[in-house]
Amino acid sequence: DEPFRSLVHQGTILGPDGQKMSKSKGNTINPDAYISRYGSDVFRTFLAFGFAYTEGGPWSDDGVRAVAKFISRIEKLVEDTLPMRKASPLSRDAGEAEKELRFVRHHAIRSVTTDADRFQFNTSIARLMELLNAIQKYLADGGDNNTELVGAVDDLLRLLAPFAPHFTEEMWELTGRSTSIFDETWPAHDPAALVRDAVEIAVQLNGAIKFRIEVPTAAGQDEIRETVLGDDRMQALLTGRNIVKFIYVPGRLANVVAK
Repeated sequence: DEPFRSLVHQGTILGPDGQKMSKSKGNTINPDAYISRYGSDVFRTFLAFGFAYTEGGPWSDDGVRAVAKFISRIEKLVEDTLPMRKASPLSRDAGEAEKELRFVRHHAIRSVTTDADRFQFNTSIARLMELLNAIQKYLADGGDNNTELVGAVDDLLRLLAPFAPHFTEEMWELTGRSTSIFDETWPAHDPAALVRDAVEIAVQLNGAIKFRIEVPTAAGQDEIRETVLGDDRMQALLTGRNIVKFIYVPGRLANVVAK
């Protein structure tokens, strides 16, 4: 019997011209040159992010530079948030900005945990990029809840550690830890953090999207119907028409059928 339950074949990384690498074609890539310039962690993370693991694809210098910028942004974030680690925790309740940051944080935890286990490393890195963007947006908007912020930064480092082990170990030490990041427990997502108070849905008229609105997540069909039909934009669209049917797909769309 085969000594495994399943076998995952990695795809082939092609030359920048989209052809199979060959010395005769002059399209080979020397990893040493990139590692010398960007470091092994950037190279390693690009290999995870730049291609679907089972498909491969053409090499991209732009992709390497993008990952290098991603890593540099994280380094700056860790340095900029060091003072917040020493500040006293805020006592006020979390506002909408904190809830949004918490949503992206726990969505990243859930997604990376699932995708990495399925060899979907490229989507794992994409979720980490989204988390970094969310943290930086929270800071840019004046967010000051250091408990939420520091927690998000720490989880970003933990989730990135398998892809950029040397870099995250260095950043972990920079935050004041005396133990290795690889002695840390893998983050677990909080299902409650993934439930939004409100959600944006598409509003359709006879199957064609006309606009989008934000509605309470817990709202039922009757409440959604009242909100949609009471919107000035929908009332203008319904001039001279009779409503035949109202369809609501929770959390996604509302469709008004009218003649």
